[in-house]
Amino acid sequence: MKLTSGFLLSLTRQDVFDVIAWRLLFQDARALGPDRIKNMYRAPDGKRCAIGWIIPDDIYSPAFESTGVRDIAASLAETDHGREFAAFVGAHVAMLCDLQGLHDAYPPGEWPVRLRLIAQKYELAETVVERMCGPRPSHNPPAVIAPRGPIPYGCLLDLGMAAKIKQFPTAFAHPVESVHELELMA
Repeated sequence: MKLTSGFLLSLTRQDVFDVIAWRLLFQDARALGPDRIKNMYRAPDGKRCAIGWIIPDDIYSPAFESTGVRDIAASLAETDHGREFAAFVGAHVAMLCDLQGLHDAYPPGEWPVRLRLIAQKYELAETVVERMCGPRPSHNPPAVIAPRGPIPYGCLLDLGMAAKIKQFPTAFAHPVESVHELELMA
């Protein structure tokens, strides 16, 4: 499936959260530049930040790497090819900024807890985090307590789980047979 701006406009807030959360949890690493310090939308090693996963290939430009998402949307709003993407960003800008902040400010081991907080803030289901990382601890630890540990690698690549889920994340309407079919980008 090729990601397009028109497709993005068809997504609900829950879909957007699910897609980005799943991609970040599956990646389990920050998208960093060659200096290993600067966050990037699309890093040279193929990793992406929260926003990097939802920028269509035909919209992306390396010039974005030094620009905030609001500025990208503002500049694209004035172009024919970027108007739909700008509208998508405008519809979800607060949540997108929160997801981007999670990627930029916290190590991957803290992402499950932070994603749950973002889901609560926007009154979204935490299902994607539960499927990737397990259920919330029953004692509901405060956000300042570290998560249970790194995301178990096995749960990310369990093809049996992917086959059982069949539709994951919710934005995709076709059944999947492996984790590799869950790729957002064609």
